[in-house]
Amino acid sequence: MPDRTERAKFDDLYAQVSAMLADGRYRPGDRIGLKDLASRLHVCVTPLREVLSRLVGCDIVTERRSEGYYLARFDSRDIADLYRLHCACIERALDEAKGVTFAVESADIWETLCAIVDASGNTILSDVHRYLDGRLKLIRRAEIALLGNTEHVLIEFSHTLIDQDLEEFRDKIRSIYDRRISMAADIALFLGRGS
Repeated sequence: MPDRTERAKFDDLYAQVSAMLADGRYRPGDRIGLKDLASRLHVCVTPLREVLSRLVGCDIVTERRSEGYYLARFDSRDIADLYRLHCACIERALDEAKGVTFAVESADIWETLCAIVDASGNTILSDVHRYLDGRLKLIRRAEIALLGNTEHVLIEFSHTLIDQDLEEFRDKIRSIYDRRISMAADIALFLGRGS
């Protein structure tokens, strides 16, 4: 079993690679050159291969035997399904976290929704949410480019939560997802162009 220092190094490398995959350096379907990436990150190939293998298990990266690693592809149906499932997680979390007072503490809508899932106390739901959120992080830059900043939504969330109107809050959440689902084809196109 690795010691804490080794575990921390692995976690840091995992976070670095995840961030690089999400920031647009790679488009969906692009090959991830193991040696090139190891050189850029100043790490050995072995721990990097382990990180990429873990990302394969999360469906963020695909591995083709004897060819290497590739960033997962997304078509519009995949994107719409991910949003639908993510929305279902949030709605389930709201049901399970009844009576819990939520506060919008982050400027990031997705962190706020993650806090709602955490507040549910349901570990299975948290695991499913983490999986979906990991995949959706790959398309967040497309969301920002196509839909703009979500700060105004967070302000609306805050007011709704202060008023303790969970049904209105649920409606606002659904509208966030509905808008993204309706734009799934545009998001897929944006990601394919590497914009």
